[in-house]
Amino acid sequence: MKIEVTEQVKAKLQKYLNEDKRILLDLDDGFGHLSDEGTCALLTKFRIIAVDSDEDLSDYTVHLDSNIGTIYFKDSAKDFLDDGMSLKVDPKTQLIIFSNSKEIIDKSVNVIDYDLVK
Repeated sequence: MKIEVTEQVKAKLQKYLNEDKRILLDLDDGFGHLSDEGTCALLTKFRIIAVDSDEDLSDYTVHLDSNIGTIYFKDSAKDFLDDGMSLKVDPKTQLIIFSNSKEIIDKSVNVIDYDLVK
């Protein structure tokens, strides 16, 4: 699977795009050691998480090809995988949008540096 990352999103992620970091597109569903357990609600919330390259990624078995390298994705979020996936910036709000060819999945994807929240 492939996901397009626009130049605007690439600029927002630039400080994490190196060999010491991995980029995750995380559905915050309460599953896995990086999810905020108990905060899942009846909404779909994705986060871009930058983690160290030696982080345990066993929950992230899906690898998405992109123009910024591999983006790791949870198997439990496979229902959102589809053709035409993209991460782009909303020109009005400057928030990151995750979408596919059928729908906007999340209009406000947060970027989290996992090293700062450990």
